[in-house]
Amino acid sequence: MSYTGRMYLRMYLPCAALLASGAVAAAAAQIAQGYPGELGIASLYSHLPRWLFALGASSAALVAMVQTMRLRLRDRDCYVCGCLLGMERSARGGLGRTRRCLGCGKVHGTNHRLAPHLRPLAVAVDGSAEHAVRSVRSSP
Repeated sequence: MSYTGRMYLRMYLPCAALLASGAVAAAAAQIAQGYPGELGIASLYSHLPRWLFALGASSAALVAMVQTMRLRLRDRDCYVCGCLLGMERSARGGLGRTRRCLGCGKVHGTNHRLAPHLRPLAVAVDGSAEHAVRSVRSSP
């Protein structure tokens, strides 16, 4: 499977899961209507399986539209495989922001600078408290 195919699979797999869960819930409600008891009253819950399936299908379609818009409006690509980059997250120790590629899984730095709050290198890296450090910022 190519990186692009893996990216599409990771993006659209939740849509398939929502559709399948709606179908399973509708089938379970349909089976439960045949049993005697409070849930088995078919006249009271006659439209419940249809509504459950419609809820699963509409939520899957909504997620698919959002993912398609993400693909159409993407502005950042992975320089290794050309796939879409994921959500921006904090790196370890507050030393910047990173994005993970949805295709190859590599981690890319987004700003190559520190987080908004400055941490001296002696705090961020263990074992370097012996030497005084003026600043951790690298030259841009």
